This record gives sequence, structure tokens and C-alpha cells, in this order.
Amino acid sequence: MHTHELFFTFVRRLIFAFLLIVLGASVSHAQNAGNVGIYTKEVAVFTAQATTSSSAVFPDFGFGANFLSYCNTSFTGTIDLEWKPPGTASFIVLSQASYNTADSACHVLQLGGYFPNLRSTLTHNTGSVSAWYTASAAPLSYAPPSLGSNGTTSPITCDQNAIVNVATATNAQLISPINTGDTLVICGLTVSFNGSTSAGQLDIAWSATSGGCGSAGNTNWSVQTAASTPQLFTSLLPIRSPYAPGYPYACIENSTGAQATVSVSYASVHGL
Repeated sequence: MHTHELFFTFVRRLIFAFLLIVLGASVSHAQNAGNVGIYTKEVAVFTAQATTSSSAVFPDFGFGANFLSYCNTSFTGTIDLEWKPPGTASFIVLSQASYNTADSACHVLQLGGYFPNLRSTLTHNTGSVSAWYTASAAPLSYAPPSLGSNGTTSPITCDQNAIVNVATATNAQLISPINTGDTLVICGLTVSFNGSTSAGQLDIAWSATSGGCGSAGNTNWSVQTAASTPQLFTSLLPIRSPYAPGYPYACIENSTGAQATVSVSYASVHGL
């Protein structure tokens, strides 16, 4: 082989090696730029816990996305994610869910950011809780899109509508969950009447069974009527069962002296 041919072969090999080095550096940069989760972990936190208790501190591998998944059984009380800053003796609550009425659904608390010395504390009133901690080194916003009494969630989008006519002195089912275990969330409703009302009342109550509105009894929205009451009510208050998932059926109780037409926008949501 001639000298110039050897030289060109050497140059081609040198260029190819240089391209491999550049490609390897690019891949390494992408994996360490916070775009890809490079480590994950899962640990059991509580198992059918029926007393007030704090967990052990969770493993620390530099996680940025932290999740506490938990399932309640007739539980009332609170559960949280809490952090102890370096050099301090007390834990600070960063995310918390509270249940004032018995809850038997599964939920998730999420927390974004690096928090060593992270743990969960369960404050028990009734029932029990099982919980698991999962985490990833991937990035996550510190706060979720929405925070409520029951912890972190997303804003509800009401994509369902219903219209029900309810005669006076009658209780009728308004809406039902689409899937077993769903919670109904009413975003707004309008009530009109086909005649003059008298001194009476219109309620939204919650039933444990489909067709069981005659004995619902769990009321969390109410309006009173009189002979001079306007014939149209509009409410933009979000309404959801505080007794879910045990009482998932929404009922209308009408004692206004006139037939009521109730129009609602709502969503049937799992995991609230």
C-alpha cells in the first residue's frame, strides 16, 4: 500500500473515533441533565396501621419525585409527608391529607424536590391505612396542580350533564357514578320550577345504593323556598359527597310545593 493511501486510512479512522467520542459525550450529558429518571425506589410504609404512628425515614438516593400511595379502610384522621431539615429536631409537614368522614379509597400524595430525612406520620382516629413510598430521581414540580382537604389532586373537569324532573314531596336519584368506586363531583346546577312554590326546601343528599334515595339522609346542599321565592336557582358551588365512597349516589329531595327541574354538570372521578 502506498504511503498516501496509508495516510488517508489513518485520517478516516481518526475522524470516526472522534465522532464516537462526541456521540458518547452527548448521551452522557442527556442522562445527567435531569431529563431521565436514573434511580427509583419503593418501600412499604404502613401495613393496616390502626394507631397514630410515624414511619422510619425513607431511603435517600437524591430523589426529586416523591410519592406516598395509600389505601384507607374506614379511615378518619390525617396522613402526611414531612421533612426534618439538617441541624433541627422537628419535622415540617410538606404535604398532608385529612379525612373527617370515613374513607375507604386509595389516594396519592406527591412531593417534588430533594428532601433527605423524609418520612410519613399517620394521625389516627378510626379505621386503618396501608401506605407505600415510591420515588424517582426524575424532576417533578414541588406543588401539584391543585391542593385540597384530601391532599393533592388535579382540578376537576366536569364533562357530564344530567336533567331530572322531581315532583314535590318526592325524593329522586339525580346522578350515579359511572364506575364502581368513583366519586361524583358536581361543578354547577340550576333549579327551576313549573309553578309557584310554598314554604319548603330542596336538598341534595347522598345514598348508599342506587334507587335508595327515599332514605338517603346525608345532605350537604340545601335551599329554602317560599311563596315569593324566585323560580330559578343557580349554584356554582362544587358539591361532592363527604361520605364517599360509601354513599356515591346523588339524590334530590323536593318539598317545595312545586315540581323542580334540576340541571347539573358533573364528573365521575376515580381515586379522589
